[in-house]
Amino acid sequence: MSKSHKRSLIYTNPFLYRLMMFALYGREYFDRFAKIGFFVCDSSSVVELCCGFGDFYTYGLKNKQVDYSGVDLSPDFVDYGLKKGIKITEGDVNSFNFPRSDYYIMISSLYHFHPNPEIIIKKMLAAAVKSVIIVEPVKNLLNSRHKIISRLALLLTNEGEGKNNFRFTDGSLSQLMEAHFKKNIVKIAETKNGKEKIYILKPEIKT
Repeated sequence: MSKSHKRSLIYTNPFLYRLMMFALYGREYFDRFAKIGFFVCDSSSVVELCCGFGDFYTYGLKNKQVDYSGVDLSPDFVDYGLKKGIKITEGDVNSFNFPRSDYYIMISSLYHFHPNPEIIIKKMLAAAVKSVIIVEPVKNLLNSRHKIISRLALLLTNEGEGKNNFRFTDGSLSQLMEAHFKKNIVKIAETKNGKEKIYILKPEIKT
């Protein structure tokens, strides 16, 4: 991910981003954060990559007394999160320092790292103490059979690395995880209606 391309409007406006997410998920947009947060222990340290303006912290972690920090590419999202008192840093995840943390989490952003998403997951596993949590949509508008809908989705979801027409399906995400992280997988869950898959990965024991 880089800043070499102009971002689509929803990645410069938190209100429009939330509006689009609510159109896609309904109330489940907020409720799913609680389900993801269930896998995080109280009073632990958490690093969220591609965190947006910190909605996962607000709706999934705020009452768990965690030491949270996030990183995101969008300066508009980072500014909005900081104004809410959430610890977020602007930066490109590809050049992130990856400090040690109990949990590393990425929600709905793994597709940005195609064609080699396993690289970023391996970096997360190397820095995590307890778990890596990957949450990724497997039912996407971009995969719609209706060309108008898929093209609109593509135009709306450019975060700054240029248009990316790749999105995971249930099959392609499973294939990735089985090929590279089979020994790390401890749990596979999903959000409501199977829109997103949740993978809980354990880092390798360091000796």
